[in-house]
Amino acid sequence: MIHFNQLKANIRSLFETFKKAMNYDSAMSQAIDAVCSPFSFEDVILQGKAFASLNELKDYIREELEEEVNLIVDDGTHFSLTDNEGHIDWYRSKKADDEIRFRFWNRYRKYLTHIKGWAESSVDKIDTISDEILENIEDPTIPNRAFDRRGLVVGYVQSGKTANFMGIVNKAIDSGYRIIIILAGTQESLRQQTQERIDEEVLGIDTNPEEKQKRIGVSTLPGEAYIPIDYFTESNLKPNKSGDFNIRKSRGTPPSSERPILFVVKKNKSILTNLRKYLEHWINIFDDDLTYKNDTVNQFNNLPLLIIDDESDQASINTKRTVSPDGDEVDPTAINYCIREILNLFRQKVYIGFTATPFANIFIRHDMDHRVLGKDLFPSAFIKTLGAPSNYFGPKEVFGLNNDADSGLPIYRSVVDAGGLHTVLPIGHKADYVLTELPQTLKLALKSFLISSAVRWSRGHDKKHNTMLVHCTRYNFVQSALAELINDEMSLIRTAILADDVEVLSEMQQLYITDFIPTSGEMDKNTPEWIDIVPFIKKTVKKLERECRIINGTVGDIFDYKTKAITGLWSIAIGGDKLSRGLTLEGLTVSYFTRSTSLYDTLMQMGRWFGYRNGFEDLCRIYTTPELFRWYRHISTAFESLREEFIEMSRLQLTPMDFGLRVEDHPDMMVTSVMKMRAADNMRLNYQGTLTETSTLPASDTILKSNFEVAENFILSLGEADADFRPKKVWFNIPVAQIQEFLKGYQTYKGLPTVNSARINKYIDIQRTKPLPEFMEWNVALISLNESTDLEPVSFAGFSIYPHSRSVKEERTNSLFIKRMIDRKDEIEDFNPVERKAVENNNLSNIEIRSISPRKQRPLLMIYVLNITDKTKSENIPFEKQPVGFAISWPVSETAVPMNYVINSVYAELELSEDD
Repeated sequence: MIHFNQLKANIRSLFETFKKAMNYDSAMSQAIDAVCSPFSFEDVILQGKAFASLNELKDYIREELEEEVNLIVDDGTHFSLTDNEGHIDWYRSKKADDEIRFRFWNRYRKYLTHIKGWAESSVDKIDTISDEILENIEDPTIPNRAFDRRGLVVGYVQSGKTANFMGIVNKAIDSGYRIIIILAGTQESLRQQTQERIDEEVLGIDTNPEEKQKRIGVSTLPGEAYIPIDYFTESNLKPNKSGDFNIRKSRGTPPSSERPILFVVKKNKSILTNLRKYLEHWINIFDDDLTYKNDTVNQFNNLPLLIIDDESDQASINTKRTVSPDGDEVDPTAINYCIREILNLFRQKVYIGFTATPFANIFIRHDMDHRVLGKDLFPSAFIKTLGAPSNYFGPKEVFGLNNDADSGLPIYRSVVDAGGLHTVLPIGHKADYVLTELPQTLKLALKSFLISSAVRWSRGHDKKHNTMLVHCTRYNFVQSALAELINDEMSLIRTAILADDVEVLSEMQQLYITDFIPTSGEMDKNTPEWIDIVPFIKKTVKKLERECRIINGTVGDIFDYKTKAITGLWSIAIGGDKLSRGLTLEGLTVSYFTRSTSLYDTLMQMGRWFGYRNGFEDLCRIYTTPELFRWYRHISTAFESLREEFIEMSRLQLTPMDFGLRVEDHPDMMVTSVMKMRAADNMRLNYQGTLTETSTLPASDTILKSNFEVAENFILSLGEADADFRPKKVWFNIPVAQIQEFLKGYQTYKGLPTVNSARINKYIDIQRTKPLPEFMEWNVALISLNESTDLEPVSFAGFSIYPHSRSVKEERTNSLFIKRMIDRKDEIEDFNPVERKAVENNNLSNIEIRSISPRKQRPLLMIYVLNITDKTKSENIPFEKQPVGFAISWPVSETAVPMNYVINSVYAELELSEDD
């Protein structure tokens, strides 16, 4: 007897060898023949599948392998912010010296390539990311060394974050972490989904009690065996049953320094409290070797803890105020309290949050410790943002970005029509709303799903999962009525199709011709003739489950994809709160979505259609309202902007505490719930009518040299000066693109939230792309003291410049705080003599100057070469290249568009220090 997965793995390995010496077809055929020949088809074990002949077995293996070996994608780029204070590098050196025995990781890697068919490049990416995260935490094997590392990993919705944290869990166990806790959302369905992944990809056994610890996943690979590991949570597919942590089953088994223990638990107060009690029980029993005790502390010692918090922006965030109006400390919310309690039971601990919507996480207060619980879950040690592979079907790909009208895929369909969505099923309906008919657009969406399914079948997807989502209401009563009406409508359509009803088939043919053929063509996909699709539509209505599945908290419908892995599950899901976050709908093809919320994170998580749609992207449809489409586009823009913040911070090698984060605001939406934003502030950024200057410069010689070269090259690119007020030089009407190129290369000091070259560039982009563009031409001045000065000139861009001298106002390790750089009259360097005289005669202020010509027409960019003097000795500080700063005098404008942000506590703190 041999397991199918082992057989396929052997063939995959042999194929990889053969393809180096022969063509694809020959390599595949010879690998299959060579491995299958010694076995009878009756000896092959595959749950839910019996083979009738050897040829059927070979054909089945070939079909799976042909899809897998061709699944090669370009993986996204990832970036990191890391704080190494108190951190000791350990992982890479131990890995290089073969001091870590990678038993769990090696079999997981083999499972991804041999069983799941991942491309080597994709697995290499997980290997790299998990290595970097392990390096950012601590060596768990150093005796008696306390550590506490808290981090955040940001991915995209349904982009493969779970595969990454499975890699981390496997490597953490190999490295010596002994207690692993996976916080798997708030719903049992999501915990069950995560438990099944843990069973397959870490444990290697089915934890469902009825399966009696049957070997699955990683332990079915050739040459691999089950590696003993303790676990106290189980998978359980029975309705209304939970395999979550049960203290009665676990009390007799202690944690051990010799053997890891793993928990997959919901974020539920009762569950987490019982888990804490279990741990406390053993702390009180263990001797001094595994505990650390004094008058105030009673902790595990040398039993290092790793907590992986999936969907860490949900439930884990403290939504209470930290201090009452009377000034008293307020305890945090229950789940946050429980997580921090568990962390505090360990002397060696790591907490890593995973999320696709990090908005709430970055608003955690970084500076408010609780008297009992200590610091909150702010990711102070590291933030890692993951890129998405090129085949990811995500928010940016689907909805596009605000600044690119042509972006997005042509798969959105409006649900607002003459059929009256808002009258048949109003957006703001109540819990007792009586639904008596389906919106016409929903009936159209049902037919679209049948057509998409038929085309998928024609492409060989008949054994793959295939789902339609209808998500219109949060109320169970209305969901039930909606399911009944859809069941009735599908029954009528099914009967009509099987009876060759001319009217129904003609209507579907028209939809196919006017919608599917042009959409697929626009996405470079081929579609069959209608006559070739009709037989597959008949197959589809026979295969599709006759009853909708209602996925909410009161019914037992769950998607048993595991038991339908061979044949594929084809179903229509009626969405409830269970589908609002985390739960994956396999093969989601058509979505009808009108469920509204004004919260960025909740709305993004409701987008269950994000993920991977290899081979049927053009067949997907998203039926929603124009307003929701605009909201999704705005959120995808805000997320990409936040990701740009991460990338810029990573480029500057900053830590999470070095630079504040901000999220673009929206007039009709909120970033996250009000309670999660207690530590957030609003900021409206509009440069018009202001002066922007680099009052603080980086103290890094490398950055100062780079900025000198960037500024010098910029001045050289301007050519001969238009005005020579010796030794000052002025250029007029410089295109904005040249200004932005300079700002792109210039590195501003990280602690200036508003004087940030990347942010200024973004502000300029907004003004450039609005219907009536502004700031399209600029004036530039190279500022210098007069030649009568006693200072020696310096050579800059071919000119002799007399630098301004500025003293450092405060002693700082990483910056040069000079406070003011410009002189009052610098802002009129581009004024002609008549304009200058008018300013002097009328004694105009600098603010008034920005509202008259020529400033009214064009901003002025001023470049300064500086001598920086020591605070106490008044001597020039030596640098390899002179420090160069810039200032911008912005015109007063009533039409300039501001940037609205919600900012976190770090950003607010930096903004206050900048104002000082």
